Amino acid sequence: MNTSEILNKTLAWLYIKEQEVPGTMWDITGYLDSIGEQHQSEAIGLELAERGYLRTYYRYESQNIFNAAINTIGIQQVAPEEVFTLTQIVLNTLNCEPQRFHDISDLPGLEAKAWLQLVEFTRYLLKQNWIEAKVLNDKLLVKLTIEGRLYLKSYEFIA
Repeated sequence: MNTSEILNKTLAWLYIKEQEVPGTMWDITGYLDSIGEQHQSEAIGLELAERGYLRTYYRYESQNIFNAAINTIGIQQVAPEEVFTLTQIVLNTLNCEPQRFHDISDLPGLEAKAWLQLVEFTRYLLKQNWIEAKVLNDKLLVKLTIEGRLYLKSYEFIA
């Protein structure tokens, strides 16, 4: 199996695990062992991190263990339609009242997400410059930016 296939399979496995127990780090070494690639756990883990696909990771060099959690950019590699659809739902909802800050946990598509998933998705939208965010009274509030509105407009012309 080539490195690209191993990376894609590992990302898909991390995505499935994220759906099962959100916000948890998983030992990719055990997964790679199940597909006969355990000797590559550190190299694969570091490559995923370097490509920006991991929210967090930790290496236990002495035990040959590599724990990792996937981020939204990693999810986009294995389930692009999910990230695209969720982005469209959230930005279109924010566009209904673009001048107002909204509690991220109240937005359609996000209300059932775990806190770490909300934070990770917010981080993704912030990196794209599609939203502004602030914390107020233990709530994560978001608002659409001009760039977010332009992004939505670009999809109006495609549809």
